[in-house]
Order: sequence, then C-alpha cells, then structure tokens
Amino acid sequence: MNADTNTIVAKRGPQGNGLEETVLPVAFAREATPEKQGQASIHWSWACRKVDTSARIRLEESASPAPVAGDVALVRVESTDFHKHITTAENRRLRLYPGAQFVGVFGNRYAAAAFEAEVQGTANLNMLTGAGMIGTVKSKHYQVAEPTRLSLVGFLRDTNGGRLNLKQRLFHPTPERRLPRNLIYIVGSGMNSGKTTTAARMIKSLCNLGIDVAACKLTGSVSNRDQDEMTAAGEHPVIDFSDFGFPSTYLCPKEELLQLFYAMMNELAPRDPDVVLVELADGLLQRETAMLLSTPEIQKASRGVILAAGGSLSALWGVDRLRRLGHTVVAVSGKFTSSPLSMREFTENDSNIPVASSADNGDELAVRVQAMLS
Repeated sequence: MNADTNTIVAKRGPQGNGLEETVLPVAFAREATPEKQGQASIHWSWACRKVDTSARIRLEESASPAPVAGDVALVRVESTDFHKHITTAENRRLRLYPGAQFVGVFGNRYAAAAFEAEVQGTANLNMLTGAGMIGTVKSKHYQVAEPTRLSLVGFLRDTNGGRLNLKQRLFHPTPERRLPRNLIYIVGSGMNSGKTTTAARMIKSLCNLGIDVAACKLTGSVSNRDQDEMTAAGEHPVIDFSDFGFPSTYLCPKEELLQLFYAMMNELAPRDPDVVLVELADGLLQRETAMLLSTPEIQKASRGVILAAGGSLSALWGVDRLRRLGHTVVAVSGKFTSSPLSMREFTENDSNIPVASSADNGDELAVRVQAMLS
C-alpha cells in the first residue's frame, strides 16, 4: 500500500527501467479479509507485457459494457486447477494461490488437447493460458483437469479514461504490403504435432549454416513458450501475434488475419533475411489455419510448406490436402519422425516427399531448405 489510502500499488519492472508503479484503487483490488490488504500483490501477466505502466492506470467502476477480445482486466484467482502458475511480464513463472490477483487479457482459445473457450461476459471466468489470457471455457479434453476459476476485480482504463484494449492499442493495419523473400510456412496435422520443435531446431541448424533467419508465429493463443523456444535457437528476430495486441487469433475474421500477416511481414521485410519461417497454430483443420492456407495471397507469398505430423496417416492426409490447396510441400517432420517405423509407413505410401526428423538436431531439415533456396 502507498501513502494514498485510496490506491494500491502493483509494481512491475519493465525492460531496463527498474520498477514503476501502476496505481489501482483499493476498492477494486481488496483481498478477502481487511487484515491482508497490506500483503496484496498484483502480477502483470506476459500477455500484458506491452502495456505501458509509466502512467497511472485505474479500474472501471462497473463491468459494463461486456468484455471483448483484447480487453485488459484485473482478476482474482478463486481456485487453482489446470493452470497452477502464471508467467509474468518479466517472463518469470510464478505459482498461483487462491486469492492471488493478476492483470490478464480477454480472448478466445481453440485447443483440441486442452480447452475451447470464448469471451462470454464475466460471470464464469477461467484462466485459458499460463501467459494470462482469460475467458469462459465451453468444452475441454476429457483427460484435462478443470480450468482454473477466476473472478473479475475490474477492467483497466487507459490514460484517456476508456477501457484498455490491447488490440486497439497495439494493432495498426497498414496499406503497405511488403513481403520478405523465401517465406516458408510451418503447419501441423493437429495440436502438439511438433511444429514449434521443428521450427526451433531448423532455426538453429539454418543459423549454423550461415543463413540469416527470421521467425514469427502468425496464429494461436498467447504463450511465451513458442517465442522463447525460437529465440533460444539463434540470434534472429522473433515476433508473434501477441506483439500486435492479439490475445489469440481464434474467431478473427479473414480480413483481420490478412492485415496481421502483412503487419508482421512489413516489420520483418526491411531486414531482408535469407528466409522467414512462419508458424501457424494447431492443425490443418483449425479454422484460421484452414482459412489462411486456402487464401490465394497466402499461397502466392510462400516458397513452400513444412508439415509437422503426429502420425504417419495424418502426414499422408496432410500432404494430400496441402497439394490440393496448391502448396509446395518441402518436407514432412514432427512428432511421428521419432518412430522409424512410422516414417517408413509414410515413405512406402508417398515416396515423393522427403521425411526429415525433428527428433535430432534439425540438420536434415536445414539442408532441405538450403537446397530449395539455391
């Protein structure tokens, strides 16, 4: 608590600037019991890392109107079930306890192996990603625990007095449509098929070959993991949709997705990298992935596609689907390449597409890409 009894201070350390204070009214950030008020702390989630905390930010005094994707809010943890940790704006992973509070962002989630969720008001709030996306779960995978339950403390207001929305604050579509050369898409047969592992190991091997690489994740739900994995693979720029204010891309209209695509490409193109790897989330049947891959602009922009598959049958089906859409399949990789028998099943039924394992160091994939560029 600070000297002003009407405010509670949530401290956050932005890059290179030490600690700054973000002021929130105590009336909206009070712990369950008065004696605990002095212990109240507020975590800024990784999803909200782009919020400028140099200004005094306050809370709305009502929950009207209903939230939309991108709205930023302070929430309280009511139970810790599936998500037991939060990744903070400083990329620290902290355990959550009932009563903890964090600043998160409303969004929609599509995850066949976890949750299907949408922005549906504030009555039944859940934690959707460990990076701080929040919304209401509609369905879940049978083997996944119940979602972590939250309650709304208040929506954040920006310096102009309006509700703070990350998409409105950070996303600035441009009519300029610059494209870098040698754009390669990395797509999956489904969730957890090995896309990010494939991308990271290929980045590392391409960098070892002296190839200048840039990488981005175009669609998905906000998470620090994919950026961290691709950043760790080498010294190269890595961006994703959340850098542009999107908590997720699920349920975005096609025109908005294309605007996001060109905003990302406009940021990467001036560097003129040798190759740009673009990861698309989830699988070929996922709404946004299917929508983008069937769009002529997206098809014409790429040199080829690398498919990460969970099994030999999904690899065969995925390659056939990509061919029918008019894409050039550079190679298949992903989780199924951990099994020599699964790889043999694929090659015995489609000998025209090379299989490159992502279970090793990624050199085989990098050589395939290098050959394509020459």
